[in-house]
Amino acid sequence: MSTSEVLPRRIQALAETGWRFIAVAAGSVHSLALTEEGHVYGWGHEFANGHGQDQRTPQLVAALADVRVWLVSAQDCSSCAVTEKGELYTWGTSISFQLGHGVAALQLTPKRVEALSGVKVAAAAICETHTLVAGEDGVVWGFGWRAALGLGEAYAPLGDCVVQPTPIPNLHVRTLP
Repeated sequence: MSTSEVLPRRIQALAETGWRFIAVAAGSVHSLALTEEGHVYGWGHEFANGHGQDQRTPQLVAALADVRVWLVSAQDCSSCAVTEKGELYTWGTSISFQLGHGVAALQLTPKRVEALSGVKVAAAAICETHTLVAGEDGVVWGFGWRAALGLGEAYAPLGDCVVQPTPIPNLHVRTLP
């Protein structure tokens, strides 16, 4: 049985790592924390925390241990991480192809989005139905539910999806160096 916290408190397992944490992200059933050195810690439900098994206390996400991560994003039951080399990794549930791997299948541990291998990712945001990614050049890529990406009818069925990362027309952002 789990309990709720009514007041903020220090997460002792993170304090004991000795790392300085610079970012956090929270989904509906999991959380992520990013260290200054680029290590990702995850905890919560098995299909979203990056470990592939329920994790009650924060643990280093092994699948990302050999890369230096500088950005994490989480929402609902999906997560993503961007490495300092500009590679995008995603994991979690994929009801609308929002992980970018070309299939609507559960991905228990972080997997690199190979379809973006020629893009240096500068920013990313993931949610239950879609993902948006900004390349270093400002081009915005999207995958997932077509309507949420602005590429389809607002009332289109959820199954109307962009399966592979696709540039969003007429959308260009300025990214920070």
